[in-house]
Amino acid sequence: MPAENEVAAALRQLALNERAKAYLLEHEPLYQALLRTARRFIGGETLGECRNVARQLNAHGHAVTIDFMGESTRDAAMAAAATKEFLEVIDVIVNQNLDSSVSYDLSHIGMVIDPELGYENACTLAEAARAAGIEMMISMEGTDRTATILDIHRRLAEQFDNVGITLQAFLYRTPVDMDSVLRRSGKIRLCKGAYEAPQHLAMSRGPQLDSTYIQLTKKLIESGHSCSIATQDQTILTQVNDFIRAGGSGHGHVEFEMVRGVTPELLDEMRAAGYQTRVYLPYGREWHLYLCNRLAEYPPNVYQAIVDASSSNYSISRQA
Repeated sequence: MPAENEVAAALRQLALNERAKAYLLEHEPLYQALLRTARRFIGGETLGECRNVARQLNAHGHAVTIDFMGESTRDAAMAAAATKEFLEVIDVIVNQNLDSSVSYDLSHIGMVIDPELGYENACTLAEAARAAGIEMMISMEGTDRTATILDIHRRLAEQFDNVGITLQAFLYRTPVDMDSVLRRSGKIRLCKGAYEAPQHLAMSRGPQLDSTYIQLTKKLIESGHSCSIATQDQTILTQVNDFIRAGGSGHGHVEFEMVRGVTPELLDEMRAAGYQTRVYLPYGREWHLYLCNRLAEYPPNVYQAIVDASSSNYSISRQA
């Protein structure tokens, strides 16, 4: 639908607008109204809130991956503070015995300031996570950062076996990137791709992207490499399940990961079918980009967002 496509494109552009994010954080009434919308998709504003939601999801049989939201940090002190927060996430996972990994954006911990700073802070987190027996997952960002993120992951994989990487199927470069990443340690998370990207670098959503995603997923599964299939597309999930069942081989290296608050029934179905399942669970105050991308994935959710924003009774536990 043209109108929905235009809405999705506008939301993805808004997601990358740092001035809009700053304005939101500075205007409390607007922030609080939209927070009621964001709560459907996030674990809360604080690590304590996120811990409680993680417990509920674990009780339902789903692992989680916790992310302290933030990106494009341009101050070294703020990058250090974000790194410290992620260390606290690791401590909470261990002390609370949560079934959880840790996810983060490299730009949140200093990569935009200096790639070397991002790498050094990532090493600090990887070492702490390894000592705690926890997996760490690097998220993917905009196309202008793809090469830097993959290079930092390459360096990390030379020292640590608990650091995974996210690949975006909509990028034309991803099949080649996957060949390289498959030679490294660490889980590979495959998603369709949520960021706005130039047409010469990425394909639009539709049959071509769906076909590419399925092809890359089959390659991951056949490789035997630890992987996370990150999609809420029911048609794709059905095809992937049929592929695994037809192959007759084990699927212990495969998990299915979904975001919170969108299609929890599909994740329950995959769990009931015998698969490992995981919920991406971000928390914090910098949910602007994340909310825009969640709404862009399915523009009719904007209607529910308006209802949530106008409600004064929305509870963070309703969507656990």
